[in-house]
Amino acid sequence: MPLIVIGLAAVAVAVVLGAVVPERYDLLVLVPCLLMSLAFAWGLGKLGTAWLVLPAFMVVIPGTAVLLGDGHRALMDALGTPRTCVITSVEDVPGLDNPEYVHHLTCPDGAELRIAVRGERDKRVEPGPATVLRHPVMRPLLADRNDWSAEWVFGVPAAVALLLICATTLRARRVMRQA
Repeated sequence: MPLIVIGLAAVAVAVVLGAVVPERYDLLVLVPCLLMSLAFAWGLGKLGTAWLVLPAFMVVIPGTAVLLGDGHRALMDALGTPRTCVITSVEDVPGLDNPEYVHHLTCPDGAELRIAVRGERDKRVEPGPATVLRHPVMRPLLADRNDWSAEWVFGVPAAVALLLICATTLRARRVMRQA
């Protein structure tokens, strides 16, 4: 059971740190959290049967990686305060897979923000007024480009709950057979 808790805590830490740490350090957050989240799969195999480890790996590994970014965007939707700022300029940063658009913003409170958005040309926001989601500790986001996957954000916890139900049911069945 402690392994399961450690693994789930690592996924939660990945979501929180993914919202706070600058994007260039995402890999430094992802690697330790991903390794620690593997404890969930190991603990599930010890609780239930060994074959549950494979589905647990299939949930935890991509789930942690996706929730690092999508968790931040979902948290900002829930906790962020919308503010109207002005985009002063946009830099195009070419990339191998996806280009990145760095938006420079000035807010009425005097804050100078730099928000990078990855994606195709439709992710670029033209200079002018824009709504920004701000939070005291999390990175700001452009509200119009805050697209997160509800399937992942809600699906990973649902899959984890189903795996825990399966593991405890199989464990109870095994204990009942031994009695």
